[in-house]
Amino acid sequence: MNALTQPIRVIFNTREKGYRAKTWVASIAVFTLMAGDAVRYSIGWYGWGVVLAFIAVSSLTMFFKNEPMVALRTVPWPLYALLTWMGASTIWSAYPFWTGLATISQVLTTLFALFLVSRFSWRHLLRIFSNVIRFILGTSLIFEFIAAAIVRGPIAPIFKNYSGNKPPAAAYYWTQGHLFDGNRIQGIVGNSNLLAFTGMLGLVVFAVEYAILGTRRWISAVSFIASGLCVYLAKSAGISFALSAVAVAAFVSILTEGKDRETRHRYYRFTWVAAAIVAGLVLLFRAQVFEFFGKSPDMTGRSGIWKIVLKMIWQHPWTGLGWISNWVPGVKPYEGLVVIDRVPYYQAHNAYLDVWMQLGLVGLILFLTLIVFTFVKAWRLAVRHTSALYLWPVLSFIGLLVWSATESRMLIEIGWVLLALFAVKVWEPEETLEPRGSSTKRVRLLGRGPLGSRLRQRKDR
Repeated sequence: MNALTQPIRVIFNTREKGYRAKTWVASIAVFTLMAGDAVRYSIGWYGWGVVLAFIAVSSLTMFFKNEPMVALRTVPWPLYALLTWMGASTIWSAYPFWTGLATISQVLTTLFALFLVSRFSWRHLLRIFSNVIRFILGTSLIFEFIAAAIVRGPIAPIFKNYSGNKPPAAAYYWTQGHLFDGNRIQGIVGNSNLLAFTGMLGLVVFAVEYAILGTRRWISAVSFIASGLCVYLAKSAGISFALSAVAVAAFVSILTEGKDRETRHRYYRFTWVAAAIVAGLVLLFRAQVFEFFGKSPDMTGRSGIWKIVLKMIWQHPWTGLGWISNWVPGVKPYEGLVVIDRVPYYQAHNAYLDVWMQLGLVGLILFLTLIVFTFVKAWRLAVRHTSALYLWPVLSFIGLLVWSATESRMLIEIGWVLLALFAVKVWEPEETLEPRGSSTKRVRLLGRGPLGSRLRQRKDR
């Protein structure tokens, strides 16, 4: 390994004042927002509320004590405008109390994201997310093993999310214990799709962690394998599509680094055209494609949900019904709006349709503008910097965007935190980044693998 490809280990200043406190608060918060059902099922809604209160007080105190205006000035205008439109929708909302409450929750979640932006570097954030994801995936596999091998059946939540002594449907169980029978597992997060999403994030962060020597390489490698195993066992078609997009984005971003503008944009045009063709083929042959993933042609009832949501959209296409994020049980018109196999659904299973229905076309345009701004900045950061560290924001963001075509999780909890985090942090000045290397990521990554070893041997001859 020569000087060009020698990785640089960056050491954290653990003696920094408040280092441990801020890291622990961030880690607990990321876990709570990423595995909310695990917290609610184990300590109940009141316990979950206490944890959220602790997170809010601790993170906001740390944020406002350390030059908050620096981060607040970095917030792009589409995010400010979107939050303002959410609050303004209280005026015409069909459920003004819940819109006001949902807006407050959205602002608090955004402020937590700003706490992450202001108090942590990209490398430190990678460490926090990788450690939390490692814990979630590891405990999920252990939990599923206990359910399948010891309990030999489903495990209900300790604190029930249903009335009566027995869950009214299989979906109400914490896990159904399917580790050994070929059906989908749910993990401690209690949801197969969310477990698959966590696994997808794990594949990204552990690969980057391995490349930048973020921790011992065997730990990163084992964690990467565990992520792939969880994605496979959770069997989420939406995550399969998202992972395909992530893989293509990783390849293109590494390939185009160091190329001239004309060459880069030629690659981009080819990629977008190829993506459009693939999307068209999937739509045309959706029955066969979804059958391959073990799904029905309507994506397990999603097309029916989307038709219902579209009817709701046309009632108030410009301003929407009012912001509520996830639909609240008991609130009209959402109560009983979608019920499949005795299980009520409280989201549109498409973040973009959900935003359109709640905030109208105006809100959707602001939302898409925020996404475009964030993607462009994150992509430029990933392509122009020589460190693989800056791949994890854009790859995670792309995975989130594609997954959001079948889930609305981007609007709540960890989904919104990731959106707000990336939307703000990508605008930080270049001097806050790690120094650039003298070679591209492509050279560095090839230089430390088996191919690089063979190339060096040939050169030595």
